[in-house]
Amino acid sequence: MEDNNFEKKPDDGFTQAGTSQNTQQNLAQMYSQSTENASGFAIAGMVCGILSIVCCCAWYISAILGILGLVFSIMVFVKNLPGKGLATAGVICAAIGLVLTIGLIIFGFAVNRGLSSMSPDELRSLIDSLESLD
Repeated sequence: MEDNNFEKKPDDGFTQAGTSQNTQQNLAQMYSQSTENASGFAIAGMVCGILSIVCCCAWYISAILGILGLVFSIMVFVKNLPGKGLATAGVICAAIGLVLTIGLIIFGFAVNRGLSSMSPDELRSLIDSLESLD
C-alpha cells in the first residue's frame, strides 16, 4: 500500500501536508531576513533621499537631506555593508532631490532678476493682468 504523506527529503523541496503553512513560514522568514540584513546607513540614506525630494521647495532642508542621503548611501558601498539595494535607491532619490533643489533655486533667481528689472508701471500692469485671469 502506498503512503500519501510524503516526508521532506534533503533533495526534495516539496511536501504534501502543510504546504500552505510551510510557504507562509518561508515567506515570513525571507522577509525578516531581507529587512534584518539592511544596515542603518542604507535605510537612513534612502529615507533622507526620499525626504529631499518631498522637501525640494524648502531648499535649505532639501539640500541638507540630499547631502546626508548621498553620504549615508555611499558609506554602505565603501564599507561593504548589507543593504545595497536600499543604498542605490538612496543615491538615486538624493540625486533627484538635489537636482530639483538646484533647479528651483536657479528658477527663483531668474524670476527675481526678471521682476527686479521691471519698472513699477510694468510690474503693476503684470499684476493687473494676472488678477484679471480669475
